Amino acid sequence: MGFNQTLADKILEFAALEPTIPVGARHDFRASEFEEDDFKDTAKRLISSGQITALLKEDYSGLFIEFRQ
Repeated sequence: MGFNQTLADKILEFAALEPTIPVGARHDFRASEFEEDDFKDTAKRLISSGQITALLKEDYSGLFIEFRQ
């Protein structure tokens, strides 16, 4: 368990779409096909290293990365 490069690549690809999303629209990333611990560790590493600007959050459906607050 821990950092997952495949997941990191998907997150970074999704984050690159940020400038193309209309203002006012939510831009959240979920990846239920990955283990929750891997998702959490990978997201925290990308956020703390400054590779993405986002927040790691959790709701009734599980963990997600919120790119817009």
